[in-house]
Amino acid sequence: MKLRGLIDYDVVNFKTPSMFLIFPYCSFKCDKESKQNVCQNSELAKEPLIDISPKDIVFRYLDNPLTHAIVCGGLEPFDSWEELCGLLTFFRCFTKTP
Repeated sequence: MKLRGLIDYDVVNFKTPSMFLIFPYCSFKCDKESKQNVCQNSELAKEPLIDISPKDIVFRYLDNPLTHAIVCGGLEPFDSWEELCGLLTFFRCFTKTP
């Protein structure tokens, strides 16, 4: 899957230490609707793409005893729906689900 970045240990974007996935795409709907540049993350669109498998992401997360969540952020995770869904499906195969 494609990302703009991956932070293995992040304490800024969630209430507990997390892995932070920086998703790569956005339609910039907010800018278009407001007719202004309001996106706080627009600079991320200039970052290079990283290609990493869902398996590698899940095992990096599971091998890190400091993180307790995965945060999907960056640009717009739902604009990468197929990759997001694939990651979540793979993640659920290797973790306990309620």
